Amino acid sequence: MSGIGGRALDVDDKREILMDAAERVFRRLGYSRTTIAELAREAGVTRPTVYAYFDSKDAVFRALADRVRREFLALQEGVGVSLPVESVLAAVVTYLDVYIHHHGVLTVLAHQALVDPEMARLREEIHDQANRRHTHFLQRLVATGEANLPVPPEAFSEALTGIVMRYAEHANDGRRADRRELARDLLALYRRITGLRIDPSRLTSEIRDLL
Repeated sequence: MSGIGGRALDVDDKREILMDAAERVFRRLGYSRTTIAELAREAGVTRPTVYAYFDSKDAVFRALADRVRREFLALQEGVGVSLPVESVLAAVVTYLDVYIHHHGVLTVLAHQALVDPEMARLREEIHDQANRRHTHFLQRLVATGEANLPVPPEAFSEALTGIVMRYAEHANDGRRADRRELARDLLALYRRITGLRIDPSRLTSEIRDLL
């Protein structure tokens, strides 16, 4: 298939490029001001090309929100579980990175969730998946004596989500654009609150450099 920008792309590739463009437009304009014409202009295609893949702006956004949900799930599942301390720290950094990257869509999703029950369910699912995984890690660390939480693991996981959301907002509005600085501060807070016991020799160099 002749692709966007003169490249040969298959159907799935072109659909992904359209959604990449859509993510930029929704982030810039929000839901109400986004149009199919704007999506086509951003992707460098015609409106009929967009309609060949999505029958409405709503369909584009729902597909985009579901893609974000699947990315959160894939990254959470991709964090290793063989070494609990390493896993939980890597999961925290991954959560921050993905939230920073998709902050625009997640913000629009939060707005749409106020009026659309399906969007509310999808938003809750995104956070629930991450929180359940994190809670599981924390339970293991508490059981082995490597962490000492002031609140139940479930409550701390919810609180961490709030912190990550705020840090992602700072990263995207320019107040604190240095991702490594944000990750370093987040892990410092995490270690202090959880009382996490860490043997640096057991950590990867990437995580060790952030501590």
